[in-house]
Order: sequence, then structure tokens, then C-alpha cells
Amino acid sequence: MTPPTDTEAPADLSVLIVDDSPEDAELYLRLLRRGNPRTVRIHHCPLGEDGLAWLRAAATPPDCILLDYNLPDMTGVEFLRDHHPPCAVVLLTGAAGEQIAVDALQAGAQDYLNKGSLSAELLQRGVDRAVEKFRLQRELQASRERMAAVLSSLDDAVMALDHDCELMYVNEEAERQLGARVYHPLPGWLCRTSLHLAVEEVLASGERRSVDLSDETGRWFDGRVHHSPGGVTIVLRDVTRARHERERLRLLESVAVSAQDAVVIAEANPSLYPGPRVVYVNAAFTRATGYTPDEIIGQTPRILQGPDTDRAVLARISDRLRRWRKVNETVLNYRKDGTPIWVNLSIVPVADERGWYTHWVSVQRDVTADVRRTQFEEARRNVLELTSAGRPIEDVLDGLCQLLALSFPTRAPTAWLKHDQQLTLAASSAVLPAEVREYITAQRRTIDLTEPVGVTQTAVRTGQPVIIENIADSTEVRMGDLLLRNDLRSLWVLPICSADGQDTLGVFTLFSVHTGAPTASEQRSLHDILEFAATLLDRRAAQQQLQRMALFDGLTGLPNRALYLEHLRRALSETHRAAGSAQLAVGMLDLNRFKHVNDTLGHTAGDELLRQVGVRLRRALRPSDVLARMGGDEFTLLLPFTNRERFETGIKRRIDDVFHEPFMVSGQPLFMSCSLGLTFAPVQGQEAEVLLSQADMAMYDAKRAGRTVATFDPHATKGTPVISLESDLHTALTGQEFELHYQGLFQAGARHPVAAEALLRWRHPTRGLISPADFIPLAESTGLIVPIGAWVLCEAARQAARWQATHPGLRVNVNLSARQFWAPDLLQHVTDALNASRLNPALLTLEITESVLLDVPNAAETLEQLHGLGVHLSLDDFGTGYSSLSYLHRLPLHGLKIDRSFVHDLGEGTGAAAKIVRAIILMAHALKLHVTVEGLEREVQVAFVEAVEGDYLQGYFLARPLPGPAFEQQVLGWPAPDPAQLTHRPDVPASSGSPHTH
Repeated sequence: MTPPTDTEAPADLSVLIVDDSPEDAELYLRLLRRGNPRTVRIHHCPLGEDGLAWLRAAATPPDCILLDYNLPDMTGVEFLRDHHPPCAVVLLTGAAGEQIAVDALQAGAQDYLNKGSLSAELLQRGVDRAVEKFRLQRELQASRERMAAVLSSLDDAVMALDHDCELMYVNEEAERQLGARVYHPLPGWLCRTSLHLAVEEVLASGERRSVDLSDETGRWFDGRVHHSPGGVTIVLRDVTRARHERERLRLLESVAVSAQDAVVIAEANPSLYPGPRVVYVNAAFTRATGYTPDEIIGQTPRILQGPDTDRAVLARISDRLRRWRKVNETVLNYRKDGTPIWVNLSIVPVADERGWYTHWVSVQRDVTADVRRTQFEEARRNVLELTSAGRPIEDVLDGLCQLLALSFPTRAPTAWLKHDQQLTLAASSAVLPAEVREYITAQRRTIDLTEPVGVTQTAVRTGQPVIIENIADSTEVRMGDLLLRNDLRSLWVLPICSADGQDTLGVFTLFSVHTGAPTASEQRSLHDILEFAATLLDRRAAQQQLQRMALFDGLTGLPNRALYLEHLRRALSETHRAAGSAQLAVGMLDLNRFKHVNDTLGHTAGDELLRQVGVRLRRALRPSDVLARMGGDEFTLLLPFTNRERFETGIKRRIDDVFHEPFMVSGQPLFMSCSLGLTFAPVQGQEAEVLLSQADMAMYDAKRAGRTVATFDPHATKGTPVISLESDLHTALTGQEFELHYQGLFQAGARHPVAAEALLRWRHPTRGLISPADFIPLAESTGLIVPIGAWVLCEAARQAARWQATHPGLRVNVNLSARQFWAPDLLQHVTDALNASRLNPALLTLEITESVLLDVPNAAETLEQLHGLGVHLSLDDFGTGYSSLSYLHRLPLHGLKIDRSFVHDLGEGTGAAAKIVRAIILMAHALKLHVTVEGLEREVQVAFVEAVEGDYLQGYFLARPLPGPAFEQQVLGWPAPDPAQLTHRPDVPASSGSPHTH
């Protein structure tokens, strides 16, 4: 026991005396207190059971027990052996004998003293020695327990051997794995392996040895033999699974090395940020990404991701990795040099024999070419749809820039449109450096083509690409310093030339951080895209020309009938909603004696006169007024006003001023006059066609009266021929005065009949055959077109059904007017005609004009219902309406018919009309619509339509409208007639203005 220091008071000594002699107990107390600096506390128990009871009740055990060997109820050895006191014990006896001492020490006593030779010093030393020994024994036992717990918790087998290789210690894992037992020989297989030799070497040298060994079952162990006091310690670790895993990875690596796809092996954890660490990549990975094994191993595969990698795809991958599921995704990665690549990513988890996932194996296949091909086709379709839908040219060029960006991902494209002697920026890439993009959009939005130098001017002037392989070596690029400052090294300028090569429509520029010229494959891609762009821009120009021809008069540049009616309907709607005195004047103006000018001076002079009249009228009217040319020498006016009296006075004065001065035509002055008829809305009506008819009547009143201006008088029209014709029209249907004529539609190329268009004719009992141009508008304005149209449907379907017996598959085409679409029973009329005739619905084609789509709010819904009956739908007079192209891709149409107004100049094949017809056919076929061209009167026109792959032909060159029997004999029963015999036109000319009139 360590003596206390000067500043440390000695601790109390607590002693339990178990002795049946009070005298002896008193003696022990005196001896302990004699010369002892500590306070000695004594408790005396005469019996062994008393001592045990006191120990059980005591809050803390004493420091030492002085235990008499002979007690009345038990011996001291029994006290120790059976109850194991929790403190130091000194056994006291009056009898001598070594056996008693041995028994006491084995039973747990720390010391043994003879009562006959006790002294204070001897007793004090015995107690101190016993207390210290008990403390050391207790600490040693705790250390042993801790060591046993540690060794038992190891997954490794631990054994201790003495110098004779006898087992002195084994942990639980050694017992479980090896069957080893303490004081038993080593298992036989251990003695027969290299372990035995390693033990002998360690015993001889004292140095550590490592050894690999396996048992009879194929288990592999990693063994380590350490020198220890009295022998050696052996640690065996089962590495069977690890060896098998290494073998699997070795086999996998042998496969991956020769694989053409990139292979990446990464640790299984962590799946979240920063991601698993790469442990292996094959050579294909380096070729695909540019990263060497040294640069990627230890990193996360996320190093391959970039700014445009789809976050949604990455989220799906992370989710599947968290759930240990296979991954199969296409993702955008980036090479080491920043080049984007698309890869098909297949990731699978690899488990060990216990089912624990240890690694991810990823196979990455480069699918950049496939993805870009798909994206290119999608972008190409998008550009076609933008063009077909009539979207702004900037949208179309932006789509073309996307095509270039997909084909050349390292280059940033811009698109410029040519207008006269200027290029205007129409689209630019978002990947251009901000400074460059700001410069070309804000500073140089236009390029002056009259300047003699410049790479863009050269490309436009020559029609050939200009390739600047290295801007640093060129003096032609004016913004070269700016480009180099933004790390742009090369520039390709590519002109977009028209199909005939006569004009440059625009320019593409491609900037790149790389130097060099296009390769052979890149040149082919550029050529294809430039051809595609030229086709679209040509088509766009033709579409704009078509739009202008559809809405404006080609001679005067004024709005035509279709656009005028659009303005009139809009104005009527606004006037109806407006409060107050707002009114509209609808005017019809006709030149007096215009036919005389044509007959005497020629049509060229007449055309010049009409142009000058249009210019003067436009100058005389207000900006809010609408002036249009209806045809011939007729002009229509739309004039808003609030005070009628002031308006009538003012308009007469302005018209008189227009015709006060002579017109200079063919070098000579011409004094002309006009007749203007006016009607007023909403006073006289709110129907556009009715108002025009009223203005027409007022104009004829002005002519008859010799006045410049006349207003519509509803009372003055009673008894006129128009009223008489209207009255007769009401009885024509019941009087069976209508009949159908049929004009054939012929297959282009073969020129055999495939359909017959039903055309309505009125054979008046006294007036004879009345022109459809005279009675169809009247039937539409009165609403009689609805029952007449129902009769036409039934009669045409009946005739087509009868023809099926001799000409199966022959279709019949029937025109529908806008007024029929207003009627709620149109669908029923078509159904009744099909049921009554039992005609296959697919053999009935209903032709509609664009006025139907403009005038009838629910026309699209009605067309869908008709389409549901199985009949075919075709757009008639295509190109004469408003925004016609926008209908093609959203209505259930099967075909369209190009209006006869485009056919006249088709013979040359190079004029504007030819380009428009070619563009319409190309566009229709792209939308899977067949195309009929009507009004064909010459062989050269037919040949042109066949050359541009039109589908069906119609016109007097092939067949004129004929009654049913004559159609059967001349068209169906005999070969096509000699074209020379078809030059004579019938007495009743066909009109393209309304259905049933051809």
C-alpha cells in the first residue's frame, strides 16, 4: 500500500472480524490501532452466518475480513469457498499446517496468519498485503473479461499456442470456424498446411509471419502468426468471399478490356453526393471520354455530367440507385475537352455471395449519332410544320439554326435574310458569347451589301460559301478582334441560294472555337441543310405570293373580293356592338364606257386606266375607308360615317374630284366618269352579300339615271328582273327544272376518269338554260340553296351508285356552300342521300370553299362529323381565300383543288404561278393530301401538272361538263376525246365563284 503524502490524510481502514472469541477480537483491534495513522473501524461477528448477513446488509464491503478458521457454524475455508466475500480476506488459525494455508488460498483468501505469532507489525503488514492483492486480482479479472469480450467480438479466429503447440486460448470465432478447443490438439488440416511451418519459424526467430491456407472444403484464410510470451498467437481471417470477388472482378475485367463499349466499375456506396468512386475503366472509356484511368479512378462518374445534362434523367438514375435497381437511360455526358456526347447508360449492381451489393457496373454506349439523327428529324418536321402553319419567317429560320446546331454541335449559327441590298438578322444561337451576340443583334442588326468588301458580301455576291479556317490569319473579318477576344477561331459563311440559282435568299454564319474547314461529310450535311432552307424560303415566298394573290388584286394592288368581305364582316360586327350613330356605307363603283376603252385602245390601255383610277380613288378616300377591286371595272367601297347628309355630300364631291381631270393612257388624255351605288348598314341590313347586292342595284340606278351617285331604294326594286327570277327560283325545285351536269376528274399520267364533279344547272321553262352565276348567289341569299343542295346530294349519290355497276370505284364530287353549313340538318341531308342511294360513303367527296371556314363558326365541328360518316372532304378553289394554309394541318381533309386562276400561265413552268402550284403540291403531299388542278385547257398545262406530280386533272382539255347520259357515252364509254375537239367552250361558261357553277 502506498503511504499517504504530507498533504493527503490516510484513508480509514474498515475491518470485519469473524471470530467466536471476543478476547481474540479485542486483541486484533488493539494490534491494528497500535502505531497506525489511519482510523480503524471494526465490526465483530462471532458466527460465520452473522458475518455473511452483515456483508449482505452493508452498503459498502469492508477493506478486509479477519476470518477465524474454526467457527462454531462453519470453517473459514467453507466461508470462503461457498460465499466468495467481496473484499480481501486474511485467514487466522491457531493450528499449524501447510494444508490449511493451501486450502485457504485456493478458496480465495489473500493471506494466512498464525494466531500464536501475531504482532502489531505482522498483522498490519498482512492486512495491507491482502487488501492490495485483492485489488490487483480484481483489476486483472476485469482486464481478462474485457480482453475476452474483445476477442469474442472479432470476426477473425484467434488462438494462443505454447512452445509445444498446445492450445492455450481460443476465441469464440476460432471455435465456430475451426472447431478448436483449449487444451486440445490443433485441427488436423491446420497441422498439414503452411501454418505449421510458419509457427515453427516464429518460435525460432520471434518475427511475424503471414501465410495463406485453405481447408478441405475450399475455404481460404489469411493467417498471421505473432510471437507472444510463452508461445505464439495465431489470427486467421476467412477471405473466401473476397478471393471469389477478386476472381469475378478479374474475369469481368478480362471481358471489359476487349469490349467496344465504355465500361465503368464503381463502389456501391455512396449513391448520393458526392457519388460512388470509380475503381476501374476500360480502354473504350478513355477513347469515348478522353479521360485516362489515372484521371478518373477515385473520382465520381458525375464528372461526366455538364450544364445541359437533363436533371430529370439524373433524378431517375439517383432514385433507382438508391433502391438498388437496374438503370437504363439515355443521358447527355461531356468529354474531357467539353464536347457533348449522348450515351445509352446501363448500370447494374453487383452483389457478393451474401447478397450484399459491393459495386456498380456501368456500360456506356455512344449513341450520339442516333440521338442527333432523331433530334434532326424532329427539328426538320418542326420546321415544316412552322412553314405549313404560316408562322413568321423568324420562327422558321430559328428552327433551321437548330438543325445546324444539331449537325454541328461545336458551332454557333446565325441566320440572315436578304432584303434588296441589305441582310437582316433573323435568328441567332443562344450559345454565342454574350458580347458577340449583343454586337450582332444591337450594333450590326443589318449588313449593307453595297459595301465592296466583307466575307458576307462576298458570299452573297458569288453565291458560294466563304470559309475562314482561322480568323487570326484573316484580314477580311471585320469583327475579327471581337471574335478572337471571345475565343471564336473560325467562321463559315453559307449563302442560301434560290432553287433556280438566280438569287441569294439569305445567309447562315457558323462561329466556332475550333479552327478548320468543313470535312467531306460536313460539306454534305451543309449542302443538304442549305437545299432544305432554300426550298423552305422559296416555298415561303410562293406562299406570300399566294397569300397576296388570294387577298389582293394583281392589277391595282387593292384588296380583292375575299379581303373586302373580311373587312366588311368585321366592320358590320363592330358597328353592331357599337352604340350611338355609327353607320357604314357600302359602295359599288363602275366605270362608264370602260368597254369602249378596251375595244378601241386595247386591254393594256384598259389595265393602265384601272391602275390610275385605283390610285386616285385611294388618295381621295380617308385612311379608315376600304377600297377594293371586285373584278373588271368594278370597285367596292366601305365607308364609315356618323352623319348621313354630310357623308353623301362629301362622297359625291370626292368622287367628282377623282374624275374631274383626264387620265393619261397610251399617250392621250381620257375623260372618264363613274356610277356609284351606296347602301347603308345597319339601316338597310347587316348581311354582307345582301348589302353588296343592294349597292349593285343602286349603281345600276345611277347608270340609268345618268348620275354619279345613287343610294339604294328598297321600294324602287319591286318588279325588277331580279325579283322575277327570285320568284321563279322558289318553284324551280318543285317544278323539276334543275338538272345535274358532270365534269370528269382524271388520274394524272394515265388520264383515265376517276371521278365526276356534279354541277347544278337550271333549265328555265321560258328563259332556257340560266347561268349558275346568275341564280346561285340568289339561291344563297334567299336560303333556297339549302333544299336545292339537299336535292343535289341525293341526285348525285343516286347517279354514282348506278355507275358502280359498270365503273366500280368511280367517285362523285358535290360542292357545298357556306349557307348549307349554317343549316342544322346538313349532316342529315348527307346521311339521307347515302342511305337512299346505298352508295359507299368513301365514293362521295364533298368540296367546300374557304368561305365556309371563314363564315361558319362551327364549321370545323361539322367537318369532323361529316368525316365520321366516311365521306371524303376536299378544299375547293384553294388559294383564293384568307389564310388558307392554316387549315390544312388541322382539318380532316383528304385533298384540295388548286383554283383555275393559277393555271393560265402554267405553260412556261417558270413564272410565279408555276412556282406557287409546285409549292402547293409539295406542301399538300407533305400533309398527305391529294391535289386536283382545275381549269386545264392546253396540253402544256396538263403536262406541267403531271411533271410536278399533281394527282388529278380537270378542265376542258380533258372533258367539258355534260349531262348524265352524254357523260356516260363520251367520258365513261369511250376514250378521252381529241383535245382539238374540246377547244370550243359551251354556251354557259363555268364560274369559279360559287359551288355548283363550274
